[in-house]
Amino acid sequence: MMLQKIRQSIVLFFQRNYKRLIVLTVLCMFIYIFLFCTVYITNPEKAVQVFTGRFGLVNNTILFMFDSILTYYVLIYLVLLPLLHKELRKRALIIAVLFYFVKLSLSYWIWRIEPKLEPDATAKTFVPEDSVYWFLMWNGIFFLFDFILSLSAAFMIEWNRRDKQQIALEKQKVEAELSALKHQINPHFLFNSLSFIYSRIIKFDEETADSVFLLASIMRYALGKNVDANGLVNVMEEVKHMENVIEINQQRHNNGLHIQYEENISNLAVSVVPLLLITLVENAFKHGDAHNKKHPIVIQLHTNDRELTFYIHNKKNTGVKELSNGIGLKNINKQLQLMYRNRFTMRVEDDESTFAVLLKIPVYI
Repeated sequence: MMLQKIRQSIVLFFQRNYKRLIVLTVLCMFIYIFLFCTVYITNPEKAVQVFTGRFGLVNNTILFMFDSILTYYVLIYLVLLPLLHKELRKRALIIAVLFYFVKLSLSYWIWRIEPKLEPDATAKTFVPEDSVYWFLMWNGIFFLFDFILSLSAAFMIEWNRRDKQQIALEKQKVEAELSALKHQINPHFLFNSLSFIYSRIIKFDEETADSVFLLASIMRYALGKNVDANGLVNVMEEVKHMENVIEINQQRHNNGLHIQYEENISNLAVSVVPLLLITLVENAFKHGDAHNKKHPIVIQLHTNDRELTFYIHNKKNTGVKELSNGIGLKNINKQLQLMYRNRFTMRVEDDESTFAVLLKIPVYI
């Protein structure tokens, strides 16, 4: 049973990483040929001694390829890329230290048992070739070479990934804009109509006129006219929109809703994905019960120089629930992944009576 699980894990590993392993194999073969040719041109006899060694040319080649592929895979995919993504840093550093401790130990054991080359009487070296210092010096040089090569590869992979992610984000944005254009009413007609209704009723019913004005503001913001080149809006615009939605819901319920709103925005330059926070607020109004003073809808918004924190909590409605036409929590999470990658936190608490969401996003992309 254990052997079967190990076999399945190995097969799954190769299925997921075979493209990476092929590229690393080609790279390591190129490095091996380059090193052999360089040494052979300088000193053919020494090249034969170095590359045949104790185990023979074929076995040494296999060992070199296995060691190099494993080294570059660990460095690139388990150490450097996680560090570039700013995730699992401690784990990446622990893997790096343990891996190179084991590798150095094995290299030292092989170096001790393999036959040493005959010293060249004419060559003068400041470190004897059979000393530990010689071993450490060359291992340090090879380590530096492996690290620089792996770092270059990691930067190329990360640059390519971000480029593809940006293309995907732009594609999604275009698709969303096209979808909105297909379903939206002509905005000029809509706003002209709302302005006409507002001007007609302001003299007779100021409260209803205010509701019409709020609706016009909400619709204008929802059309996304204030987004920047990155598809973001200033946090104060999102806050204003959120306040309008809260106010219009209060008017719908004759100011009978209990809402505990807390705002502490120390960084006014923060930008957010438009309609992100308001989607969570609308979800609370649609599926929550805010008529009980003991169980208000709790909304908390805080910003600092590093991140924006948004928390919302509501008691679930036990009666007839309103239909939801929002983008949903899954789509919110997908949108956050595209915009912020893995640098955000979204925790959902969902039990029988309450629902809560904690969202943390970085200030800068």
